[in-house]
Amino acid sequence: MRRIRVLKNKSVLIVEYDEVILNILSSRLKKREMIVITADDGYDGYIRACTESPDFIILDDLLPSMNGFRLSRMLKFDERYKDIPIILISSTPENEQNSNYSQVGIDKLFYKPFRFGDLISCLEELGTP
Repeated sequence: MRRIRVLKNKSVLIVEYDEVILNILSSRLKKREMIVITADDGYDGYIRACTESPDFIILDDLLPSMNGFRLSRMLKFDERYKDIPIILISSTPENEQNSNYSQVGIDKLFYKPFRFGDLISCLEELGTP
């Protein structure tokens, strides 16, 4: 019950190029009564973040047009969006860039595959004042 109250009516932007993962995440977050906004590439994700100002952003690291690291950096260094928590989902755990994820403004890093429950716990933690 606590999870629903913390996340209910919060908005989340999911930027994911893999349609299957995008649909699964979207469906499961909607079941928790979250408002879900989606984008399938980095540029569209940036536009959606700027126009929608979501409560959370979940990004893949490997996106068409603009990768998750660049998108995060652009948002975090903009005064209007710097406080939006960003979660990066990486498919490349050995990638050296991932060790410096906090330098580009990423609040939490998950590696594929990950447990959905862990993602929910992270959203709750980031969304609790």
